[in-house]
Amino acid sequence: MILHKYTFTRISFLLCAALLLMFFSSCNKSLGYSVLLWSNAEHEIADGTILKVHIKSNISQVYVVSLPNSKENFEIPLWQATSPESKSKALKQQKRFSDFEHTYASVKLDGLPIRSDAVNTSKQVYRLREGEIIRCLYRGSGAAVTNGKGNMEGEWLRVLTSTGTFGWCFSHNLQLFQNEGFEVTNSKNESSVKLDELKGPSNTDATIIKNLIAKKWYPESFQNMIKVGRIDTKKMNSALGFSFGLEENENPDIFAGTAVLNTENAKGSWTYTEIKKTAEKEYEFKGSNLKMSIRGASSDMMILQYMEKGRTKQETLIALNQDIDELVENEKARRLSELKRLSSSSQVYKSSNYGTLKFTGDNTLRWSNYKLLVPGIISKNAKENVTLSLDYFITSSLKSSYDGVLTMHFAGMEDEVNFLYKLTDTGLRLEDATTSPIKDGVLTARSSSPMILFFEKN
Repeated sequence: MILHKYTFTRISFLLCAALLLMFFSSCNKSLGYSVLLWSNAEHEIADGTILKVHIKSNISQVYVVSLPNSKENFEIPLWQATSPESKSKALKQQKRFSDFEHTYASVKLDGLPIRSDAVNTSKQVYRLREGEIIRCLYRGSGAAVTNGKGNMEGEWLRVLTSTGTFGWCFSHNLQLFQNEGFEVTNSKNESSVKLDELKGPSNTDATIIKNLIAKKWYPESFQNMIKVGRIDTKKMNSALGFSFGLEENENPDIFAGTAVLNTENAKGSWTYTEIKKTAEKEYEFKGSNLKMSIRGASSDMMILQYMEKGRTKQETLIALNQDIDELVENEKARRLSELKRLSSSSQVYKSSNYGTLKFTGDNTLRWSNYKLLVPGIISKNAKENVTLSLDYFITSSLKSSYDGVLTMHFAGMEDEVNFLYKLTDTGLRLEDATTSPIKDGVLTARSSSPMILFFEKN
């Protein structure tokens, strides 16, 4: 009996030891190797350095890395390094960047675009500020850029911004320079950097505050719209967001002004005499009840906290580089183009049961003989004249069956009428969406027993 107990205990010990060994060996496995793309002053590592990647955190947006021959781990933002891969492939990447090792550029033209491809007509993914510093990675063989008089001098460069945006930029309006050391600054042209024009103490905290002031802060919902490609033209407005309202001050070591918050859910203004750091990434606006917390690896999320009518309120904002007005105008143009597609396919659509649709403009039509839809869908007070709009999006699961949501505004009728629509080779199919759920501008499901109408092209 004693032998059996001893044997059992020993086997249990060996099993536990084996499991622990497997656990620690799995923890020691790395994801691969990456190339550092932007010099890291905090850890004194220059761009082009090969790093061993241990962990990737999508929540914190960081890699946990180490130098290949070091046991000391540290965090860097995801955008600062290439995706982890084998060491041989990482070395090839390192060689690819070698022609532009330690090469950065200062932007000479405000609004200079970074594009998705090395073509001057490709999509803009970022608009640069004058004096902004970007990293140059390698050159590309793109299309020539002209200015009306001929080809411009320069070449297409693959670049990276300090907020993690990759793309292509033509070098004509870039001042390239070799960065010495680990802190990325253009020592040869300090005056061109707009951040240096801001008043404030020349210390680390002041530099951080300057960077925050220089960013454009918008409601968090804007980022979500951009991410999913659903721009709500009624809610996205460049006038919304948060401004520090920095004012000229006789004391260059103090930030002061009137901060303004203007979003769909919150409005307010706070006059302050100083922005003071209270903890890591935590600040207070002295002289007011406004407090600010900064989040994200790139410090691109701001949480404002303030008191209103005796209650604590909170608002989240995001730093965005996109041109908000341009995004809205592009979405408006897309909607108008879609309405033109309906009217150009056929000016008249007819149904033996539900009447005739006759387009009188790109976004207007006359609907006659719709009596079977009264009063269930269309009010008895409605007139035949209808204004069309595309105010809502459809969930992904409906895209295989429908093109979108067509909103009709009947003269004489207060409520809007929504239809799911599908333009076919022979006509236009409408499905009543009166009771369909709409959340955050997205129609998420069909009605339980919808009425379906089909109109043939005339």
